[in-house]
Amino acid sequence: MGVRAVRVQIAGISTLEDALAVEQAGADGIGFTIGLPGGPHNGLDEHRARTIIQALPPMITPVLITYHSTAAEVAPLCRYLGVLTVQLHGGAEHEEVRAMRAALPGLKIIRAVHVTGPAALDAARLAARDADAIILDTYDPLTGRHGATGLTHDWSISRDIVASVAVPVILAGGLGPGNVAKAIAMVRPWAVDTHTGVERSDGSTDHALVRAFVTAARSIPRDPADQSV
Repeated sequence: MGVRAVRVQIAGISTLEDALAVEQAGADGIGFTIGLPGGPHNGLDEHRARTIIQALPPMITPVLITYHSTAAEVAPLCRYLGVLTVQLHGGAEHEEVRAMRAALPGLKIIRAVHVTGPAALDAARLAARDADAIILDTYDPLTGRHGATGLTHDWSISRDIVASVAVPVILAGGLGPGNVAKAIAMVRPWAVDTHTGVERSDGSTDHALVRAFVTAARSIPRDPADQSV
């Protein structure tokens, strides 16, 4: 068996045209942001997201990215959208995560960890206890934003997290076509994620940047020692 390339998720998608461009570029996952503290991203509401997801071709994974943190919010939303993977940025309690799984069997849960310093190691180990994967993102203290900041963080800490947790690690935070290969070579994550790194100045998705990002990420093979699926 050959060495598999790192998986790729493109987040912040809000139109079917963009979603199909992401799929055609060869990405593995498409992130739809619903339930954000600042309101809808690019006008994406639940109905619009559901319509896009229903029109996707097979063999690509739609992912709900949300700040909702309770099973009462998350499980019905996943059912409505038709997704079985959710990326939690809202700090859900362990009991709520367990309730999400009970309410929606087969649900895959990705928990966000913000790499602000060495303390992220303990945060990642804790998050990994009830997650199927964790995503390492950046916190911007100037804006208070958790993710979609366009900023990188200390990749040496991310590399240590990859080595210290038993679940797959997704690297995010300021990644774009120009730096994703370097990030993969240093951190050796299971997957990479980008949002602002493939957007134009007006917040719309740039299809050429999406293609360039996927190509750059695929140029670095997965570490042969990584046996995760």
